Amino acid sequence: MTTPKSYKVSVKRRNLITLPKEVRKELKISEGDMLDVRISENKIIMEPYKLVPSSQAYFWNKKTQEDILEAREDVKAGRVREVSSINEFLEGMEDD
Repeated sequence: MTTPKSYKVSVKRRNLITLPKEVRKELKISEGDMLDVRISENKIIMEPYKLVPSSQAYFWNKKTQEDILEAREDVKAGRVREVSSINEFLEGMEDD
């Protein structure tokens, strides 16, 4: 097992630290992003913490993500139909 790469950072004025560019790039961390910071066994652990706007939270729940994956598989397998109106679409929903 390889040892993870280690980075040395210094605590600057006002207790600020700078994350190395390689770390930010690999973890896709940008200015303004949130980090979850905790202490475990005398170590500081920091993980990216992505916030989701409440108006989009439904999209990121497990059921919705599973439904999206299922829909993609249906499209790949050709299990699709074309409709020319909303009424035709709704009639097709009643048949299912």
